Amino acid sequence: MSENTIKYHEKSNTYIAGKKTFFEEDVNIDGNFIVGAGSNFWKDLNVKGSLELGKGTFVKGNIIADKIIIGSKSDINGNVEASGELRILDSVEINGSAIAEKEMLVRPGCKIKFAKANSTMELVGKVSIKEIESGTKVIVRSE
Repeated sequence: MSENTIKYHEKSNTYIAGKKTFFEEDVNIDGNFIVGAGSNFWKDLNVKGSLELGKGTFVKGNIIADKIIIGSKSDINGNVEASGELRILDSVEINGSAIAEKEMLVRPGCKIKFAKANSTMELVGKVSIKEIESGTKVIVRSE
């Protein structure tokens, strides 16, 4: 990763990575992070703030952040942990667990191995989740 792949907006404490950015090492961000579409992370992604992953992003490792939005058609090989809200948009595949300390929204076409939300989990449309933590309040609605 070179220095010019990430830009910084000081007023909002937000780091911005452009489209199709490629990261070979662990990425640790102390602030908010917006990732462009088609980006690749070969290891873990840790953000102390909110994280917005663009459409078609690939993450080989784990994701940890306060608030997470995962763009449609993204592929996550590891686990996703949000200390706040977690939003998983259309056709995202998470091969590990998806855990939210607050609310979780899962859009149509998503495939998740394990899911847990401490507040509520809202499933929209046809969603494939192999296992949901017992005691999780689940709301299911059509598109």
